[in-house]
Amino acid sequence: MTVMDSRRILQILQLGDGLFPIGAFAFSDGLETAVQQEHATNADDINDWLLHYIDAVFRASEAPALLQTMIACPNDWTKIEELDREVTAMKSSFETRASSRSLGLRLLKTVSELYPSRDLEALFDRVHSGRCHGNMPIVFGFIFRLLNIEQRDALLTYAYSRLSGTVSAALRLAPVGQQEMQKTLVKALEHVPHVVDHVLEYPSRPVTSFAPRLDVCQMEHRNLYSRLFRS
Repeated sequence: MTVMDSRRILQILQLGDGLFPIGAFAFSDGLETAVQQEHATNADDINDWLLHYIDAVFRASEAPALLQTMIACPNDWTKIEELDREVTAMKSSFETRASSRSLGLRLLKTVSELYPSRDLEALFDRVHSGRCHGNMPIVFGFIFRLLNIEQRDALLTYAYSRLSGTVSAALRLAPVGQQEMQKTLVKALEHVPHVVDHVLEYPSRPVTSFAPRLDVCQMEHRNLYSRLFRS
């Protein structure tokens, strides 16, 4: 393994780490609502929630948007802006739209300080001017392309970061233990490579969204009596 390969592996681990300071720990993406309404009360329920995310959100919208951003980066700004608008339009709740933009902007700011580049500055300017919203999968794809991370590695890393973040939220919300949640995460991760390969096989597939279960929980989150998370 070359020094460059080692460096890329470490970059991937850093950017996919739940400790990377973008504030992801503050969002449950509707899981808090599901727990309080007793739709997610054990490890099996959490597993169903993760699988629903993989099939209905990651496969249909976030992964294609991320991949197409990597393909368009860094010169096809028309395509990048179009993808960013589509991702925003497909989010049903205000909180979810705001959280995606908040995480994307924080990721962009943090990485810009770690790996300064004119392309990141250009994306940052477009977000601030309103030409881009700065959704998380768009920013993630843009950054990984600039770092010369392989498309498959980028998709796997993004999926892992989202799933592990949900597991972390579940540990604070539901009566579940660390060991069983790690087993749940392993079961969910087994589905990811197949989904990633499917997305890579059809790189120009339309970005779509149909996840009513998650959408309703996200929209109802603001009405909960008490909340640990922002969404």
